Amino acid sequence: MKRQAVSVFSVAAASSRRSRGIVLSALLACVAVPAAAQLKAPGGAGSAPRATGIFVPQGSQATPPTSPTQPRLGSGQRGRSQLVDEVVAIVNNTVITRRELLDSADEIENQLRTAGRPIPPREELLADVLERLVMERVQTQAAQDAGIRVTDQEVDRAIESVAQQNRISVADLRAQVDRSGMTWDKYRSELRKQVQVIRLREREVDSKVQVFDGEIDNYLAARAARSGAAPAGEAQYDVAQIFVRVPEGASEAQKAQLRAKAEGLLKQAQGGADFAQLAQNNSDGAEGAKGGSLGYREIGRLPAQFANAVLDLQPGKVVPEVVESPAGFHVLKLAGKRTAPAGGDVAPSRITQTQVRHILIRTGPNMPEAEARRQLSTLRDRIQHGTKFADIAKRYSQDGSAQNGGELGWVSPGELVPEFEQAMNRLRPGEVSEPVTSQFGVHLIQVDNRREVEVSPEKQRDFARAEVREQKLRAAYEDWLRQLRSAAYVEYRTNREATR
Repeated sequence: MKRQAVSVFSVAAASSRRSRGIVLSALLACVAVPAAAQLKAPGGAGSAPRATGIFVPQGSQATPPTSPTQPRLGSGQRGRSQLVDEVVAIVNNTVITRRELLDSADEIENQLRTAGRPIPPREELLADVLERLVMERVQTQAAQDAGIRVTDQEVDRAIESVAQQNRISVADLRAQVDRSGMTWDKYRSELRKQVQVIRLREREVDSKVQVFDGEIDNYLAARAARSGAAPAGEAQYDVAQIFVRVPEGASEAQKAQLRAKAEGLLKQAQGGADFAQLAQNNSDGAEGAKGGSLGYREIGRLPAQFANAVLDLQPGKVVPEVVESPAGFHVLKLAGKRTAPAGGDVAPSRITQTQVRHILIRTGPNMPEAEARRQLSTLRDRIQHGTKFADIAKRYSQDGSAQNGGELGWVSPGELVPEFEQAMNRLRPGEVSEPVTSQFGVHLIQVDNRREVEVSPEKQRDFARAEVREQKLRAAYEDWLRQLRSAAYVEYRTNREATR
């Protein structure tokens, strides 16, 4: 889909397709959410409008995972009036109050109830909302500290963009927001913060990412390698960590205590304890929720201390000593090692393109994957009994392609996230897939047609440049967000008796 540039957001190069999602807890899948994927539509110069919820992710997924070190919140029944000023978290020089936490959770519950959606257990909802509030505060404070300001006129234009993306008027958007339980003033405030964070990202991440000719050559060689035409390339390392953060200004005694904690975790890992479980339960890093994995990276893209520690390590082994960094202490494991494809052959001059459409139901705390799959299975039955796929997509899909009947146009290999592309490639024209899960949610896929097309060397390099940039942006954004969170002072003060 063609990039619909929104000038107020300082749209970056037109070749970027990145979906810029941002946290907006109070409107999760219940009203027209002003996510950055709507504020800044993905696409490439000269391409047709393209959906945001399936193309290869470009590094700005909205919600960081819940911190495994966050205190668990129970479901006690104390009166809320007694807790109005109670602090549940300190984020740098500001606080999050229990009233703010409970109000945010209540807003989500009300909207889920209105929409007929399942409501997660209160404890889980509170824990997730608290971490979302923390991450929102960290990013918003960074944008404010950077001097980024958004005027009322810019917010107005952003609202117009959100309404257009949802194919409704501004008045209809406001009515939806009112029905959701959120005030219009708060909606505008949340949208203003989102635009601030988008601008900060563009300045701190997007503007600093460059693509060099050598990287394009390597990308083209890797494409050839996937077809078996090239030898092996550079080694990639999957490093997992358990991060014990040292607060800024910590005393020597505090540092010693935290080092002892890290060394205790190291001993457990060396003794055969499940590393991923240790990370989930003890790591202060955002990747702890994923078992501590940082994902496969070339050695040059790892922090220097990590690279030195794992360079000669065998996969599956734990680094024998705790690694210290300015942020704290790290228990490291080399979870995996592989050889990245590389080689000297050029990419194929002909490729197979697929004309495809889909229906997306986004998943999250308010929409479990199992429920999304159940709903899509029901929709698939309707399609199998004669209802047009396009009509179902227009009514039910939560992707930007819904207005076009779920149509994604002609897509080339590598443009879509792997789970989607693999399922798509197994379909014959006219077939509809079973529900397929990706990082964006759950999909039904229908292939309309396939064709072979010639790709000129110049176009191949243009495509490669865009893809390499997106990959680098994704990695840079993840690193930037992790650094923001690690650099922030966050202290949880929740007791275990959260109110209703």
